[in-house]
Amino acid sequence: MTKILVTVPELEGSSDAIEEIRSVSPDLEIEQRTCRSNPELTELLGDAEILYTHWFPTQLEPDASLRWLQMTSTGVDNKISNPVFDPANGVTVTSAAGCHAVPIGEYCIFAMGLLARGLLGFYRDQQQKVRNRAHSTLTDLTGLTVGIVGYGQIGRHVARLSQAFNMRVLASKRNPDVRKVTGMDFPNVGDPTAALPEKIVGPDGLPELLAEADFIVSTVPLTSETASLFDESAFRAMRRDAYFINVSRGGVVDHDALVRALQSGEIRGACLDVLHTDPNPLPPENPLWDLENVFITPHVSGNRNPAYMRRAQDLFIENLKRYLAGEPLLNVVTRDKGY
Repeated sequence: MTKILVTVPELEGSSDAIEEIRSVSPDLEIEQRTCRSNPELTELLGDAEILYTHWFPTQLEPDASLRWLQMTSTGVDNKISNPVFDPANGVTVTSAAGCHAVPIGEYCIFAMGLLARGLLGFYRDQQQKVRNRAHSTLTDLTGLTVGIVGYGQIGRHVARLSQAFNMRVLASKRNPDVRKVTGMDFPNVGDPTAALPEKIVGPDGLPELLAEADFIVSTVPLTSETASLFDESAFRAMRRDAYFINVSRGGVVDHDALVRALQSGEIRGACLDVLHTDPNPLPPENPLWDLENVFITPHVSGNRNPAYMRRAQDLFIENLKRYLAGEPLLNVVTRDKGY
C-alpha cells in the first residue's frame, strides 16, 4: 500500500475530494489531517510516502518514508532551504505552477485597464465627491504592447487575455528556444506552444523588450538570477509612458530604483501586488504609499478560491497517476533551479 497524507486546509471535511484521490488506485492508504503550520505537519508526517500539502516538514528523519511532496502553492524562494529540497533525502517536490494562471492573468488585465484609463484619479475624486474629466487618458488597450517578463504558465495566460484585447505581445524567458509548456495543460488557459508573442527573447534581449512595451508585466520566479532584475538600468530602458506591473515577487525589483523611477517620471506608473518587504508589512513611512501613480494590493492576485483548488486537485491526481506508473512528474522543483 502507498500511504498518502493530505493536509490541505481547503479540503477539510471534503470527503468527495478524498474519494476522488482514492479512486486512482485500490492500493492507496489515505490519511487526511488538517494542519496550520510547518511544525504541526512535521509531527503528523509519520510514515507517509506521499504528502499533499500547503506546509513543509521542518526536518526529515534519516529513515523517513517520504518520497514525493505535492505543493498547493507555487513560489519556493522562501522554502528552498527546507530539507525536502536536499537531494540526499530522495524527495521529489512538485509545485502547483499553472493553478494561479487564471486569477493572476485576470488581475494583470484589470491592472492594465485601471492604469491606462486613469481610474486611480477618478477614485480619489470620488472620495472628495468630485467628478473631474481631467484624469481621462483617452487610452485604449487595443494596439498597445505588453512585455511579459517570465513566460511560464502565468505569463502565458497574461498573453492569452491580452490578445483578446488586440494587444501586441512580447515576452522574455530564460530559455527562449523552449516553447512548449512543461507543466499541466489546463483547458482554455495560457499559450501552451508559445504561439502568441510576436517575439520571445532571452535575458540578453530584455532591454530591447523594455524599450518597446507600454506595459511591463513581471511574472518571473525569484532566484539568484532574477533578484533585483528590475534595477535602475531596467527602469531607464523603459519608455516614460510605460507602466510596470509586478505579480511575481518583491525581490525581483530594486525598491529604491522603482521609487526613483516613479517619482521622477521615468515611468508613468505601477501596480504592485508584491513588495520587497513581503511577508512583512510595508512601513507607513515608505514613499510608495504617497505616490499617486501607484496602486498597491496585498499579494491577492492569485486567489485560492474553489476554482483554484479544483485545478490543484486535477494536477495532484495527474501527478499521482504518473507517480504510481513510474512516469516523470509535472512541475518538479529543484534547489538548483530555484523554482
